[in-house]
Amino acid sequence: MAKLYETVVLVDANQEDAAIEASVKKFETLIAGGGEIVRIDRWGKRRIAYEIQGRSHADYTVFYYNVAKGTLVAELERMLRLDESILRFLTVVDNPSGLPPLHPVDQPELLDDPDLSDKED
Repeated sequence: MAKLYETVVLVDANQEDAAIEASVKKFETLIAGGGEIVRIDRWGKRRIAYEIQGRSHADYTVFYYNVAKGTLVAELERMLRLDESILRFLTVVDNPSGLPPLHPVDQPELLDDPDLSDKED
């Protein structure tokens, strides 16, 4: 069974646009080779909250992809660590347990469910 992953990548924005595109394309090709890309969101260049390696701006890209084997994720993260143009990255599994959110604010019907309500002992 394939799991849905999302990886946020911050590429050094001080590079040329062609170099940023090449970095994103390299990781897109790696993911497509071992999984199925669902969507790629390019957020573009943005100011980051605090400096990373002396940089104040980064180019943000979010990859959403399905993977049957976890070896692709490990290889992707290894390649991200080795690439000097990558300032930061984060990979998460999309709701692996299938549980509803801890506090279902957007789902009022779940607030009435006695199994999901907070119990004080």
